[in-house]
Amino acid sequence: MRRIITMLCLVLCLAAASAGPASAHTGVRSSDPAAGEVLPGLPAQVALTFRQPVTAGENVVRVFDDHMRRVDLGGHPGDRPDPVVRTALPGGLHSGTYTVAWQVTSADGHPVAGTFRFSIQRTSRVAGTVPPLGGSGSAWAGRLLGVSRAAGYAGLALGPGVLLVVLWLWPAGLRDRRSRNLVWAGLGLLAAGTLAVLAVHAVWAAGRPLSDAWSGSGNHQHAALADHAYAVRFYALLALGAATVLATLVPQQATSGTSARRARAAALVATVAAMVLWGTWPVAGHSVDGRYAFLALAADFAHLAAMTVWLGGLALAAAVLARPRAVIALALVLPRFSRLAFACVSVLVVTGTFQAWREVGTVGTLFDTRFGRLLLLKSAGVAVVVALGGVARRWLRRHTTTVTKPTPVPAIPVGERGAKVTLLAPAAPVLPDTAHVRALRRGLVAELLVGFLVLSVTAALVVTNPPA
Repeated sequence: MRRIITMLCLVLCLAAASAGPASAHTGVRSSDPAAGEVLPGLPAQVALTFRQPVTAGENVVRVFDDHMRRVDLGGHPGDRPDPVVRTALPGGLHSGTYTVAWQVTSADGHPVAGTFRFSIQRTSRVAGTVPPLGGSGSAWAGRLLGVSRAAGYAGLALGPGVLLVVLWLWPAGLRDRRSRNLVWAGLGLLAAGTLAVLAVHAVWAAGRPLSDAWSGSGNHQHAALADHAYAVRFYALLALGAATVLATLVPQQATSGTSARRARAAALVATVAAMVLWGTWPVAGHSVDGRYAFLALAADFAHLAAMTVWLGGLALAAAVLARPRAVIALALVLPRFSRLAFACVSVLVVTGTFQAWREVGTVGTLFDTRFGRLLLLKSAGVAVVVALGGVARRWLRRHTTTVTKPTPVPAIPVGERGAKVTLLAPAAPVLPDTAHVRALRRGLVAELLVGFLVLSVTAALVVTNPPA
């Protein structure tokens, strides 16, 4: 509990230590006309200047009069990202207040939108609200993208996570049908989630309705990068499947030396493929845009790797190891995984703190924005999982110790005169009974469920723009 409190205090202190607001993502630097400005005459256009180059499609800037009737002439998308976006205005506009609504695609492939008002000669009362640029279909695209990302995260933990923990800590574990089922189910879920993300990511980023998902990729500069990342992800999935098959064949054939070499080869292929897989996530997220991008990409990679191994080991322990029939494997593997899990949690806290400082900036923003509130919810979930993990570590120390008094074996003759000596057998492990194993399994299942809830919040964070 002291470690948990210390970690949470560290997160808050680092967030509070950042001076000034965050500027991690694209936002409007200036506009012409300016927000709230009362112009003496008719403007020829509306121009918005962003902090970084953005990609704009057709009709990304719309102007409405005080009766919410569209009055602009539209703009034409450019071939390359540009920090300035414009739309032309017709002549003969009447005096009054006008509303400008805009939506562009930032460098990280996320839609960024906003509104402001200006007036011509005088202000007037505005009737109604601005309709969303993408309609309700665009909102559904965002929801579907969040669900697809959550499925991908769950598959990442169940597939590569379980496979890596088995190959690193329990090479014979793939003989167990439950272990193999977890790995294959995870790889299948990850492939399905990636296909769904590939279908809706472009239309969500461009603010188009969900019905446009079948019309091809978007034209923003991040679409090509994301498509390449998803293609690489599928190749990595194929390599992980091959490693699973290779590791499954190890205990069934060949000599012991050949089996050991195959086990090492399977572990190496799985580790390299998982590293390639982890690398496809940061390039399709918030990390590619904003300050300290290189450090953000590295932190995102380490954060994802630690999450994969941690939750994968929890799934393996809850579904396979925490059974009365597997008590020997439980006593052998779980202490090793406990040390690995503590290292993963440490990496999660350090990288998560850096990302929170970069994308939120101040403590006040944590409570004032949707992104900040989701981040607080995720941090609370992680704290609960760490607390449950601390209970499991105490259970391990209590129930997987060794006998302190060695067991004597019968005396045997030694030497020329037949002198007899009594040898001491090695200390035998103390194995937990059935009731204790069931109690551990309930705790592990609770820890795993909270962990997957944290993944759901993480998926919501991915489709939410950080405050700027």
